[in-house]
Amino acid sequence: MERIPVFIPFIGNDTKKHLEDALDVGWLGMGASTKEFEERIADFLNLENRFVVTTNTGTSALHIALRAAGIGSGDEVITPSFNYVADHQAIKMTGANVVMCDIKEENLGIDCEKAEKLVTEKTKAIIPLHFAGIPCNQKEVFEMAEKYNLRVIEDAMHAFGTTIDNKKIGSYGDVTCFSFDPVKIVTSIDGGCVIVNNEEEFKRLQKFRLLGVDKDTTERYKNKRSWDYDVVSEGYRYHLTNIMASVGISQIKRVVEFIESRQKICQEYNKAFKNIEGVKVPQTDFKEISPFIYSLRVLDDKREFLIKHLDKIGIDVGIHFIPVHKHSYFANDRCGDMTVTDRVVKEILTLPLHTNMKSEYVQRVINGITSFFKNN
Repeated sequence: MERIPVFIPFIGNDTKKHLEDALDVGWLGMGASTKEFEERIADFLNLENRFVVTTNTGTSALHIALRAAGIGSGDEVITPSFNYVADHQAIKMTGANVVMCDIKEENLGIDCEKAEKLVTEKTKAIIPLHFAGIPCNQKEVFEMAEKYNLRVIEDAMHAFGTTIDNKKIGSYGDVTCFSFDPVKIVTSIDGGCVIVNNEEEFKRLQKFRLLGVDKDTTERYKNKRSWDYDVVSEGYRYHLTNIMASVGISQIKRVVEFIESRQKICQEYNKAFKNIEGVKVPQTDFKEISPFIYSLRVLDDKREFLIKHLDKIGIDVGIHFIPVHKHSYFANDRCGDMTVTDRVVKEILTLPLHTNMKSEYVQRVINGITSFFKNN
């Protein structure tokens, strides 16, 4: 029986053609395709007076976003423990201290009431996560940030295309970071971007991603290099190459199709599982959600038994996430009450979700889950 993986990147002939064409140009580094990808991101998100800077990974995007926002040594940044460790490592890379907080039951996003109790005079920023593409309570985040004069750096790695009140995440607010890694809805093999709302931070980001060089971005966008330049700031080798950007371009051209196919599958899952005693489905109809993953919460300590059952019938599953406060490297970092996080991480289970997923795969996943609960 063919196994069903949790993730399958969608790479069509159009992506292969874009990649071949980019190789034929003969300019492999950051260049004109990088600029085009940034422009297409801005167009898709309907950006006005906001600026896009692509990077080689989502983690790089987070790191330079924090630096552009002025976060540095001795500062504190509040973020959920319920996330992948990239955010927390990016905070440490700036010299700042990680402060971890709990999440809310209804959307698994940051609990601002608990986060507020962690604010000190050293707190300079907050990083909320839009888990699985489902928004956290963004209004509460912005209100808390205004109250304490904090920067908001949104981790929208799961949420490229999600809308709130008919506005796409990233098209407003403070700073937003996206990921285009191998398994995201839009991939550039690996990559990310930062979106900011002022030109000064935009220019700082351009320098940060390319070793602090002052002129290189403008020239490289023309598939050229500047041989007369200055190094004017700290900098890193975080730029996105033409080759990776060409893959991103091919993907973003089809992003609406990709999102709609995933929404349909998530809606099928919700319909099939919503009346099963012993599971909790995501509390959304997915109409405004760009779903990166689909996660069930399996109650009554049955998760491990369900995993074994699905493994026997050739269905892979994942667990998002091991909470960061449980990792040894972060054991001494400050954190608040983790009641919800500690419960959720014992229940959460990520099911297979692919762009244009085979209908037989969808049905096998549904049958696998429902058959388990009929007999348990």
